[in-house]
Amino acid sequence: MKAHILIVDDNVYLAENVAELFEEDGAEVTISGDGASALARARERAFDLAIVDVRLPDMTGVELVPNLRRCSPHGEVLLMTGNASLDTAIEAVRQGVFAYVQKPFAPDDMLALAERALAQVELRRERSRLAVELSRSEQLHRGVVETVASLIIGIDPADVIVMWNPCATEVTGWTANEALGRELLSVVGVPEQQAAFAELLGKARAGERTPEFQSTVTQKGGGERTVRWNLTPLRQGEGAAAQELLLVVGIDVTERLDLEKRAADAEAMASLATLTTALAHEIRNPLNAAILQLELLSRIGAKVDDERARRRLGNSTKLVQSEIRRLSRLLEEFLGLARPRSLDLYPVELHEIVGDVVGMQGPVAESAGVELRVGVLEDLPHVMGDRAKLTQVLINLLVNAIDALREREGGLIEIDAELSEGGRVIISLSDNGPGIGDKVAREVFRPFFSTKETGTGLGLAIVKKIVDQHGGQIELVARPGGGTVARVSLKRAVQRL
Repeated sequence: MKAHILIVDDNVYLAENVAELFEEDGAEVTISGDGASALARARERAFDLAIVDVRLPDMTGVELVPNLRRCSPHGEVLLMTGNASLDTAIEAVRQGVFAYVQKPFAPDDMLALAERALAQVELRRERSRLAVELSRSEQLHRGVVETVASLIIGIDPADVIVMWNPCATEVTGWTANEALGRELLSVVGVPEQQAAFAELLGKARAGERTPEFQSTVTQKGGGERTVRWNLTPLRQGEGAAAQELLLVVGIDVTERLDLEKRAADAEAMASLATLTTALAHEIRNPLNAAILQLELLSRIGAKVDDERARRRLGNSTKLVQSEIRRLSRLLEEFLGLARPRSLDLYPVELHEIVGDVVGMQGPVAESAGVELRVGVLEDLPHVMGDRAKLTQVLINLLVNAIDALREREGGLIEIDAELSEGGRVIISLSDNGPGIGDKVAREVFRPFFSTKETGTGLGLAIVKKIVDQHGGQIELVARPGGGTVARVSLKRAVQRL
């Protein structure tokens, strides 16, 4: 691009001679005879170099310089004078002019001086351009760090957090102000995993290649998330001011693992369905035959004259009948869990179902020394459900709670229901038993998982399946102060006008 030179001098002949000098060198030249017209030209088009006479008709060249600079921040200014003075030279320096030239001057000297000034202008423009590019790059990288769906945490050699992006806040619950300055593992670590985490941090700082690893992050509010981490050393700055950082980048895989777990459970249930369906017929026939034969044996035994033999035979028969009935129930549980069955969904009143369940299980709770308290409100909206299946859900949950409180003094189970802000009906069964750990709460709905010595591990799996079929959610959580809360969320029935 050609340089644009502005010449400001009321001596027309001198101005034209200087202009001709630069035009021969390929520059574009604009001439002004006073300060006002020079400013007007500068506002119309920025200049690269202004050559200004100290004495102008309307102002001094020194007074004109700061106004010209505001029009062309990157341009340079040369002051010319035929009557140099120390005061004028000092003021020119204060105004930051590139050079102070005394008339008359040699053309070659003026061209050489102008060339140096224009080189300075080009350097200033290049720096400005680079600054803009750097700012854009920083904004881009900052935007990536701020918006990427990954935890990006920077720590110094003492494992103190110096970088914390919004995703880290979203996953952990800790704001940047709360996290910055804290030790990393005190924010994102759990006690049982801190030693392994710290070892990997040390290896990454030593330049060793560390594998991707997974850990549990305890949220500020008390929840837990599963995060998969990568470690990358990062050096910021140069020389003595350089800072060694370690980037700890994580991806929240909690939902992904949950989906994988559901897929594995669905695959297991499909296999179970195939196996159960194939065996059910073969198992039922001998069970039915055994039950019939036991009934005949019981009748024959009742006719035995020897009372002792009759009693022993009767007790043995009852024991075997009880075990066969247990096997039959177990088979029915397998079938209920494995076979898909369409539900008959219609509006049902939850407080009526609770009343029926409490009526059936009340005597069981009383015999176990457990008190039942019901707080279900009769004016709750109806829920969409299969009454028989929802009754089975509540019976299984209540039986579990009663079993947890057996032989425990002051056992109490409270049954409550409420309407959530999201418009769902939530029923809760709370007990004051031994409670439930986080690990058990995550596994308790898996088929065949049980904490009871004689449990089949199918009761809660069946409950989960029924609730899922209703489009609801179920969770077991520790109750503040001790005990467990089983919480079932169901869709409210749509009221038709």
